[in-house]
Amino acid sequence: MQRQIFNSDHGRPGNIAGRFGAFLAMGGLLLLSACESKDVVTDTSQLEPTRDGVPPTLTTVTVQPDGLVEVGDSVRIDFVASEALLTPVVYINNVRAEVTGNVLSWRAVREITDTDPLGDVTFSISYQDVSGELGQAVTTTTNDSVACIGEEGVDCPLSGDLGPLEGSWQLDFAGVGPNAGDTSWFSIADTGIDGERHCWFNDTYQFGRDGSFSNIQGDETWVEPWQGAMAEACDAPVAPHDGSNNALFEYDEEAATLKLTGIGAYIGLAKVVNGAELADPSEAPESVTYEVVELIGDSLTIRIDYGGGWWEYRLSRISNSPIVGNWKLDFAGVGPNAGDTSWFSISDTGPTGERACWFDDIYHVADDGSFQNFQEGETWVEPWQGAMAESCGAPVAPHDGSSAGGWLYDEGGATTTLDGVGLYLGLAKVVNGAELADPSEAPESVSYEVVELIGGSLTIRIDYGGGWWQYELVKEE
Repeated sequence: MQRQIFNSDHGRPGNIAGRFGAFLAMGGLLLLSACESKDVVTDTSQLEPTRDGVPPTLTTVTVQPDGLVEVGDSVRIDFVASEALLTPVVYINNVRAEVTGNVLSWRAVREITDTDPLGDVTFSISYQDVSGELGQAVTTTTNDSVACIGEEGVDCPLSGDLGPLEGSWQLDFAGVGPNAGDTSWFSIADTGIDGERHCWFNDTYQFGRDGSFSNIQGDETWVEPWQGAMAEACDAPVAPHDGSNNALFEYDEEAATLKLTGIGAYIGLAKVVNGAELADPSEAPESVTYEVVELIGDSLTIRIDYGGGWWEYRLSRISNSPIVGNWKLDFAGVGPNAGDTSWFSISDTGPTGERACWFDDIYHVADDGSFQNFQEGETWVEPWQGAMAESCGAPVAPHDGSSAGGWLYDEGGATTTLDGVGLYLGLAKVVNGAELADPSEAPESVSYEVVELIGGSLTIRIDYGGGWWQYELVKEE
């Protein structure tokens, strides 16, 4: 049995699971000579390595200490590569760490400070081999070692892996019938971005490593008359089923049950609880238990007996979505129609370009369903934000990355939506149907059309009312 009983007050809501560096420096590479000489090549300014077509991998990744750490302690990540690397970039708890080593064996170290959040220490390793081939970014250890800040049993797990539910899930199917497994009375599958119930199917059910559970609904979900709505429709979430209360989850693999503890926590329909369907939000129980029919990889099927029949829900984990990762702008353009950038266009200006501070911004799409803008203290600002002129300057709230929100990628509907005031891709001022005239006008969400998402290349568009902006982004691996 895998059990989670830790209050999410001590967790890290909105924590960003990883943050990758802007680029990997060419200098400082140590190459062994082909004739097995002990001489070391340190000057690579004249080297122009040719890609060999074989991405490197990390064969071993460990964290020390494997257990509790305190302020003042150092967390060390040791890793070994399958082939010689350029100097990797490592972030520990979203702060760039000092990296030492050479060729195959590397080490990253960072001292924990009082600004670090309680809970598991996160990290990301970005790397490429000497030929320029990028490796798949790594955010987990190979031996399940985990460093954790805080008190055992409160901030940190009592034992290692908390089970296969960790991550963010979304509904694919819901149905109800007279008996378990029978959905003959009513059933519905993912309605897509244009469907009547899209606001229900894009809700996220998030299971945290610290045992926490959260309902993440953005600014609307499916509401019904028992919640005070005039009719069944997409509308603002209604307390306590709005994700505002802390909640925990407990998955009992042996008994095949999933229990949510916390008033208002639910999966599927808020009204459906054990032995009843709620008639008023005030009736919400302290816990709800579901039968786990199947949990295989990223697929989950659960059922619940409400007394008059059985509801069944099928969900998919979205953590493995192809849009997860750190992205940077590679091109931006605008024109009168979708795909037309004749009015203005610009490509990556490089580290010395006028708009370098814009093209090195990071758009972080996390595997826990969260999103955040990272701007490293400087980004492209404009007069509508209070700047004297268009130039590189300090980020302006709420578009300064100071708050994290959620993301939704609808592959079928070819859209991606950011939920959270101040979150954006490309230009902060460009939102659906408008260009902002003041930072205070920032909406609660912005949706983009996904034109193409192939590997590490993403092209999106947005209609701002007077034309279309198009952005092309590349993933930092």
